[in-house]
Amino acid sequence: MHLYWRIQQDLNCMGEFLVFNDPSFKRCFRDWMKKNAVGLAYVEDWTPAPRMKAALN
Repeated sequence: MHLYWRIQQDLNCMGEFLVFNDPSFKRCFRDWMKKNAVGLAYVEDWTPAPRMKAALN
């Protein structure tokens, strides 16, 4: 699945979009993404925006 994810990311950078039509493949790909969400977030640099905290200075 990593290979398909990598191809999809490379095509996205070029402005092309890969669409999977096979329902079983889509399900497996979604499950793989859920299983590897932390690693994908690290690679994609998806970091949550820092929350504003109240400061009593």
